[in-house]
Amino acid sequence: MSYLSAKKIYPGNFNEPLNGWYKNIDTNDSGSNDASNGGPTSVLANPGWQFYQLRGYVPVTATGYTSTASVIIPSPYRNDDTRTDITGMVVSADTTRPSYVYRTNISVAQGWGDGRVAESGLMTSGATQVIAFGPAGPVSTSGVVEGANLTAASNNIAAGSAGYGSNPFQNITGILAKEWLYEELTTDTTFDVYSKATTNATALNGGFGLHADDVAAGRTGYILVEVCYIRPDVAVAYSDMEQYLPNRIVS
Repeated sequence: MSYLSAKKIYPGNFNEPLNGWYKNIDTNDSGSNDASNGGPTSVLANPGWQFYQLRGYVPVTATGYTSTASVIIPSPYRNDDTRTDITGMVVSADTTRPSYVYRTNISVAQGWGDGRVAESGLMTSGATQVIAFGPAGPVSTSGVVEGANLTAASNNIAAGSAGYGSNPFQNITGILAKEWLYEELTTDTTFDVYSKATTNATALNGGFGLHADDVAAGRTGYILVEVCYIRPDVAVAYSDMEQYLPNRIVS
């Protein structure tokens, strides 16, 4: 899914973490969204730049292994069936207004003992399997800004485990490398979760699933992901200036 527009808020209205969700509501009481999708929500923290934080999850409910999965961006209105979740995490970009990724991470949810979240983490088909988050492909996620990964130990990734992509900031030593730069995207890019043999692999391999004890207890495993990026704001529009323009004079 490609967004048609972005909803923008100002820092003073930024009262809780964003998760990238934004859709038009049902306008004709049909029970579903009937208008075009808009979003995701951005913060105008610096003049001329939109800041985005997309957060989502992949549910794991079976012992069978899955090699790739789309990310779900949950609706903040979970009790409103006209404002549904978004399936597919898309970073919007084009050549005129590129997006610059500066943070990615992936983790396995650790619950609060309320019986909802898997207690044994994730099971993997290989002893050292890698579960990665990054642009669909898959791509190498070793030491790069736009990807993060988790590596299994003895066919398991424990609940609470977390993996981080590199931060795009230069340091005073070494030779300038890709992981010290913002990753520029010039086309709409979908970010997925997938299983690989190694962090540098660019092909699907093996998979991830849930421990049988968690399945029997009705618990769900959650792979949690986040991507943060900035994008140039759109050109100034009439709606931005209308209130400052001279009023029409009527005799």
